[in-house]
Amino acid sequence: MNKILEFLNPEQTQAVTSNSRFTQIVAGPGTGKTTTLAAKILYVQAELGIDTDKILGISFSRSAKEQLINKLEEFTGILGYGGRPTILTFHSLAHRIIKHGIHFNESKFRNDFQRIAVEEFINLDPSLIKDLCPEYADRILVNNVLSKAYILIRQGNHLETAPIENWNEIPSNSSYHIKTYDHGRVVITSTDLIKFWKRIIKLEKIKNVTDFQGLITEANRLLSLKKLTYQRISESYEYIFVDEYQDTSLAQEKLLLLLNNSDHSVTVVGDKNQTIYTFNGSNSENLDRFLRFSQQKSPFSTEEIFLTTNYRSTREIIEIANHFMNDTGISPVRHHAGILPEIIETHSIKLASEYTAKKIIDLTKSTDISLSDICILYRKNSEFSPQADAIIEQLEKYNIPYSQQKQNKGKVESLLEKGLKLRELYEDEPLSEVIPKLQFNNADKELIDFVKQALDQGAYDTDDLSDYLVELEEENYTQTEDADCLSIKTVHQAKGQEFPIVFILYLGDREFPHSSHPDIDEEKRLFYVGLTRAENQLYVIGQRGIEFEGFLDKCLTTNTTHITYHSSTLEEKNDGFNANDKSIIDETTRQLHEEEKKQQEELKKLMDLF
Repeated sequence: MNKILEFLNPEQTQAVTSNSRFTQIVAGPGTGKTTTLAAKILYVQAELGIDTDKILGISFSRSAKEQLINKLEEFTGILGYGGRPTILTFHSLAHRIIKHGIHFNESKFRNDFQRIAVEEFINLDPSLIKDLCPEYADRILVNNVLSKAYILIRQGNHLETAPIENWNEIPSNSSYHIKTYDHGRVVITSTDLIKFWKRIIKLEKIKNVTDFQGLITEANRLLSLKKLTYQRISESYEYIFVDEYQDTSLAQEKLLLLLNNSDHSVTVVGDKNQTIYTFNGSNSENLDRFLRFSQQKSPFSTEEIFLTTNYRSTREIIEIANHFMNDTGISPVRHHAGILPEIIETHSIKLASEYTAKKIIDLTKSTDISLSDICILYRKNSEFSPQADAIIEQLEKYNIPYSQQKQNKGKVESLLEKGLKLRELYEDEPLSEVIPKLQFNNADKELIDFVKQALDQGAYDTDDLSDYLVELEEENYTQTEDADCLSIKTVHQAKGQEFPIVFILYLGDREFPHSSHPDIDEEKRLFYVGLTRAENQLYVIGQRGIEFEGFLDKCLTTNTTHITYHSSTLEEKNDGFNANDKSIIDETTRQLHEEEKKQQEELKKLMDLF
């Protein structure tokens, strides 16, 4: 184990070797959280003698899970020993719990139950929303907002203080304001939501189907019974490790705490500043609650450890990230200095895209920079905020190769169908025996790779494949990668990744921060995640804020290079700006900067007096 420990810094070593029953590791971006978690999993095997079968890893997403597995493989290769424990996402763990519940006749579902999106329940019964929310003529809208409210209250996010697991827990005479992009906030009543929930319960029973949040809700109900399902699951493990804990919902948090018994040791890893999925139920206070829970359960065996040394980014990038969050949460490795981040102020997404494309051409003229080093991050692409469309148009204009992560439902469904057929064809057969049969029959390589991966991750027979098929359903996107092309991603898609050169666009009111009524705290965390994806060079492009807190404005108050960009050709053609307009804009911008500088100097003098 010393071969691994010698690679770690003191903070990481403390986290790995802690023998506390409850350990919370607060890991800022680029501080080696996956390395630390993988090392700790191996430490409890090698130094504490815990069998691999007694260890459970839980991850928020399939991509984070794969990163952890890859790091475990790297470390076991170095050590020459150590096994891979069961590592599941929350949804695949819930699926496994329900299977046990079915076996013990404790679940409301039957064998081979299926999962669909809440919005798709209406396909099972077109009368699902009949007479609900009659004040709205758009029935597609009604189905969508009722579905969203149904998901949110079971997740336990900001609509409620705790997950609601049954319709009779909904407060009477209450109303819910559901945000939509096209129609603003839509109000639905508790009466309509209760009727909607009751009808879905009927469909679940008849069709033996549920949605993804339904997996968590039913798993929590089964664990709450404290019967055979709870005993089987809780007694299977001694050590539980949870990655990306800040992204869990209150319902997922409840699952973890229900699973915990007096013999379990639990380690969670997370960073409050990187909570960017509140729209999907995540709760930034989860880390605080876990610490309170741990201290109450085991006050003398609870430890909170902070990883603060960032190995990813230059000092200049870290400075702008810390300044933006008013936090000194991460610090650079000593002497890791680099190029000043560039803040480009421009008037439109079209101009931002043109600047980005031209800058990329300039950068790649250097022999040591390739297109694969570059990632362009954007907040959202839609009819009202066409950020990705604008940049793609410019990249294609200049013949710059790119890859973009897209929804690819057809391909994922195809793999799901293959996996389901495989379960039927080789019912309950060990996967180690199924794989040679697939290879002999020249089966689809994608299917073979999936089965191998499931086997490597702890699946035993074809019945176990369903736990991993759930994870495929969770992340139904693909990204085609070429050897020499840049990446275009949303900030959410880039979470957990890093790139030598990062462009972030387009900052400004209703763009980033996004929407007409943005959750500024959430938007700030999202921008922070975007900033900290950059390793060496960072370009932030947009305009100053007027309605909301100006993200670009705040970036300009740090040690950065400020550039104003105009293209008279594009402006004259698309935005009505001519050369004279440009001159006026430049002069106005200069005056604003001088006035801002003067105000800062006066403020500093006043502060010095006190």
